[in-house]
Amino acid sequence: MKYYVTIYVDKLFGEITRNFEVLKLNFSDLDFTHAFLGLTKGKSPDELDKIKLQRDVKYWDYSLGKMVTFRKEEYKWYESLETNEFNDGFWGFGTGIDSVSDTAGKVFENNQYVMDNNIDKNRYIVKKLRSPNTFNPSNRCILEISQEQYETLLQNIHKDYQITIDIKPQTKQYKNYDYRYDITRNNCVHWVQKHLSLIGVEVFEQFNIPGSFMDIFDSIREVHSIFLQFQAIDSYLESVKGAKTFMRWADNMVGNKYLMCLLNKEANKIRKENLKCEINNQEAVYMYWTHRKEKIKIYQRLKENLDTLISKTNKQLKGVFHLLYVSNNKGYILSPLDYETQTIDTLDLTIPANNFSTSEFYPFIFIPDDEMIARILYHEYDYGTLSPNYTKDTMDFYYAFLEGIEIKEHWSEAFHVINKRVKNEYRHA
Repeated sequence: MKYYVTIYVDKLFGEITRNFEVLKLNFSDLDFTHAFLGLTKGKSPDELDKIKLQRDVKYWDYSLGKMVTFRKEEYKWYESLETNEFNDGFWGFGTGIDSVSDTAGKVFENNQYVMDNNIDKNRYIVKKLRSPNTFNPSNRCILEISQEQYETLLQNIHKDYQITIDIKPQTKQYKNYDYRYDITRNNCVHWVQKHLSLIGVEVFEQFNIPGSFMDIFDSIREVHSIFLQFQAIDSYLESVKGAKTFMRWADNMVGNKYLMCLLNKEANKIRKENLKCEINNQEAVYMYWTHRKEKIKIYQRLKENLDTLISKTNKQLKGVFHLLYVSNNKGYILSPLDYETQTIDTLDLTIPANNFSTSEFYPFIFIPDDEMIARILYHEYDYGTLSPNYTKDTMDFYYAFLEGIEIKEHWSEAFHVINKRVKNEYRHA
């Protein structure tokens, strides 16, 4: 069975911002949105959209003295308030009262509907279904995740829901600081990003002021699709710990000039059309924007490495990835099951897979389940006995490469090719 989490965006500008006079912001400059999550299994939202559902419309027939079916009407799968075998609901974080700063936050179920904060009755009333555009493919980002990621996400959301379940429209105090709603520091987008990050889904950081979350949907899809390629090969990455380790490992490589596939050619420019909101700290926007671009390049480089391995054999790869990185000229390895950090000092280069990665400058070692595939991939790097000098020189260069430290000597054809490309990219940036 496949499992999906979907980010939905409802553009709220013009509907609720009229109540935000308390903030000294020019809302005409903002693309104000509400983000929430939907969880489905077995079928993706795209598949569920194609299913035609019907329900009875009943009325009381006084002549018969009973309820009778008047007609049947078609409805969309997301219009139901009940969960079913495919749909585990829509969940979102919002303000529990009519305030947008330093107020009680609440996790709402059935967040595909707009809730009316009825202060007089001190309860939330389903007002209407969100805009139909919210459920269009262009307004949502569907991400396939593993069963463990899905179940953990749902469990974490249910925990938040239970903690805030007694928040009412008249509630003044938030439960604790984590559930303190603030439109600039802890809003619906931050809640979505936090919960996805907790299960190892890369969604990047977001601006303090709510902007159009949809602007980075393509970036989220791209890096997630690359991670799914690794996850499909290594079942250990289906765990939440494995996915979170992979995400942190990729982040550790941001700024490494050798591992970045391309340089951001507009790194010294901030063009307004690329930013959908205004904030006071333009430097923060610059850092966020460039960091996201660089991380995407890291994922693209990882995909290049993986594609090279895949191209060497016609069979489907299955195996285990050992993730490598270097800090202060010391090598570390992250391996399943626990992904605890271990020092590697010097890899055993008599193992062909290790020799391949250090010689070709891969930031990971892949060990196939099938010994025949391992021979196909690494037979050229089965050197047998190696001299201590060869091992030392190889590891010195490899550590420098993984740290992004400039290497002035070309000791291998593989590095010569990489370094030449890096110099060309810097020259044209």
